[in-house]
Amino acid sequence: MTVLWRRLAVRWRGARPFLTALIYLLVLAAPWVGWRVLDWSQAQAYDRLEEQGREHLALYAQALHAEITTFRNVPLVLASDAGVRALLTAGGDAAALSRRLETLNGILGASALYVLNRDGLTLAASNWRDPSGGFVGRRFDFRPYFTAAMAGRVGQYFALGSTSNRPGDYIAVPVRGPEGVVGAVVVKTAMDVLERGWSSRGERVFVSDGHGVIFITNTPSWRYLTRAPLTAATLAAIRASRQYGDAPLHPLPVVAGSRLQTVDGVGYVTVSAPLADGDGWRLSVMLDAAAAQAAGRQTGLLALLSMGLAGLAVYYLSQRSLRRRRQTRELERRVAERTHALTRTNQRLEAEVAERMRAEMELRAKQQELVQAAKLAALGQMSAGMVHELNQPLAALRGFAENARTFLDQNRPQGALDNLGEIVALTERMARITGQLKQFARKSTDSLAAVDLVAAVEGALSMLSGPLRAAGVAVAWAPPPQPLPVWGEDVRLQQVLVNLLRNALDAMGEGGGGRLALTLDLERETATLAVADNGPGLPPDLLPHLFEPFFTTKPAGEGLGLGLSISEGIVRAFGGRLTAAQGAAGGAVFTLCLRRVEE
Repeated sequence: MTVLWRRLAVRWRGARPFLTALIYLLVLAAPWVGWRVLDWSQAQAYDRLEEQGREHLALYAQALHAEITTFRNVPLVLASDAGVRALLTAGGDAAALSRRLETLNGILGASALYVLNRDGLTLAASNWRDPSGGFVGRRFDFRPYFTAAMAGRVGQYFALGSTSNRPGDYIAVPVRGPEGVVGAVVVKTAMDVLERGWSSRGERVFVSDGHGVIFITNTPSWRYLTRAPLTAATLAAIRASRQYGDAPLHPLPVVAGSRLQTVDGVGYVTVSAPLADGDGWRLSVMLDAAAAQAAGRQTGLLALLSMGLAGLAVYYLSQRSLRRRRQTRELERRVAERTHALTRTNQRLEAEVAERMRAEMELRAKQQELVQAAKLAALGQMSAGMVHELNQPLAALRGFAENARTFLDQNRPQGALDNLGEIVALTERMARITGQLKQFARKSTDSLAAVDLVAAVEGALSMLSGPLRAAGVAVAWAPPPQPLPVWGEDVRLQQVLVNLLRNALDAMGEGGGGRLALTLDLERETATLAVADNGPGLPPDLLPHLFEPFFTTKPAGEGLGLGLSISEGIVRAFGGRLTAAQGAAGGAVFTLCLRRVEE
């Protein structure tokens, strides 16, 4: 070792002028390199923020779509109601219809349900009991949604309530009589619950209309501000329709930069996308960039520190080359110190590796939360179908309760007991329906066990029975008489089955005539379930991409492209496989192959 260091010292003397120049070059280049590293690290942090914003944007858009479409079919059904038509054409009982709308809205939970005649006058409303904010007797012919309904179209309009002064989304459906449109049925949906849910995320989220007016936001001080100054003509048109009442409609004080938008001294990375639910609506997510800026500064400082350390190391080597042979023992001591420093560096690197492994585990946990969020978004879509399943037992519960009260008044206890028995049976039925939703919504485990494939299929069909029946889909399923245990996990297996059935239902549409066939093929070690529909089928060029994340064939706003990707990963974790193919007679066929449990 001593001989080696002597040889290095001799060679170092010849290279000393070059190394001295290198030291000065490093010192002079340190600020420029640090500035460039700072720009690069901040750009990388902004890119990560934008990617996070796009993920959150998809979830927010899905929640907004579910909130708007929850009550979209209510006015369509009421427009064909005999009582509504009688009121608009033959002067029916307005008070009785108002009580019906009040009862229905108590079940649905919308902001308001009301009926307008062809002059825009409210004849019946669910809030008829409200002495100050009731709609009965008030005119709304100035609203664009009423104009659209009178033209025979479905009108949608977001505005500040002229009576209640509460913002909401209005959907109006025309009521047709023998001589054309005779009135309209309107449902108003408030966005209070949705905005409160957005407030818990710690981000700035808002929806703006076609004029750039912010009308849904988790920042109350931004409501009814504009993304840009409005022209005088646009402002006059909004005032005439009383869409936002007396709101000043001032521009949002935004200072735009190359990558950031600054509001009230805070820099944000903004991600936005158009929405299909409204005319010109746009959803925006603004993420605080303070953490990204701090990370960039830290990286730049570390780069400067590293260059300073490198310069010191070169200087240290140049000084050591001036030592003479009599300093050999001192050189050996310094070599020992350097070895000890390297050991501590290795230990520090091992600690950094452990920290990165912990960060990777946290990232995987976040990914699992995204999967659960996608499953809950699908659950929100299915809950609209469950509302119809619960409406019938709710109406029957009221009838049996009223009958029991009548029997008790007539001193006929046996009749009251019979009605109470029917009420118990109906509540058990409702508990089974809601229990299926709770079972589907809970988080699954990673352990595998024996799961009855037949029971899982029956549960998925029961969960989607309402949407299948509403779409007029005929289901062909002949289950075996005995249970069929396979390796899996009950919650995740039912999630896969519900996703396959839901995709088939979406492919067949709601026009009626759909056919869904489920067949089992049993072998000694595997059980294969085929789900076939008579929809439009799968184009050959799309088959290789079906199970890729975020790939979807559905229109914008109706799917994240995660369902099949998540389902394929679940089945693969079970030791099985999930494939897709074009049906022999048209439509699509998804094949689920699982390992059987040996008896």
